[in-house]
Amino acid sequence: MLAGVDSPRVIVFIDEIEKAFAGTGTDLSGVKTEMTGTILTYMQDREADGVVLIGPPGAAKSAIAKATGNTAGIPTIAFDLTAMESSLVGASTDRLRTALKIIDAVSQGRMLFIATCNSIASLPPELRRRFTLGTFFFDLPTEEEREIIWQIYLKKYRVSGDLPDDEGWTGAEIKECCRKAHRLGITLMQAARYIVPVSRSAAEQVKALRQMASGKFISASTQGMYQYKETQPAPRRRIIRDLGGPLTVMPPSKSEA
Repeated sequence: MLAGVDSPRVIVFIDEIEKAFAGTGTDLSGVKTEMTGTILTYMQDREADGVVLIGPPGAAKSAIAKATGNTAGIPTIAFDLTAMESSLVGASTDRLRTALKIIDAVSQGRMLFIATCNSIASLPPELRRRFTLGTFFFDLPTEEEREIIWQIYLKKYRVSGDLPDDEGWTGAEIKECCRKAHRLGITLMQAARYIVPVSRSAAEQVKALRQMASGKFISASTQGMYQYKETQPAPRRRIIRDLGGPLTVMPPSKSEA
């Protein structure tokens, strides 16, 4: 979508789009409903392409959206619909139309909308249909993906040492563990005591989100549709030997297996 015919000249990034459009059709003021209608008309008239990135908090949806513009070498516009709202219907729509004119000027009619979403149930179906390139599901990172994320943030924050048990951690939680270790001058194991992964604090919500996405949305990490299979994680022990060095994976002991 970045290198095809009529590739986009600008990325339009809408973070947590479900919150921006919450209340469409039910708000008594009519503000949200009119703003939604304006966006729908704009995207349809310009045949604008878009994707929706859905998944648990901290699963790198926003990071991917922000990095897309840099990867393609084109500007990214953060589209804050909530900031455009006013208590008056007309005022909100005028602000929105002004912002859309800026997008037109920068993109010359070729834009790619990227929206992130933690829960798609409240998103109006007519708006979802405007995001023609599909809905991609971002699951919690796998063991191999977490190892790569650790290497990135260990290097960034210049920390090393034994790694904590990171089963069920998101990339954001790995980053925060490394940042805490760096800022507080403590070990990674000590920093991990202050991390409560979303897979534990919101376990039921994450499970429900996975079940809802299974067979319906495109997987962000593998080819094809996302498929959820509930499994029991295997215990393991991992150690970082040197800063910037190779990642050493130690097998679990017999008592842990």
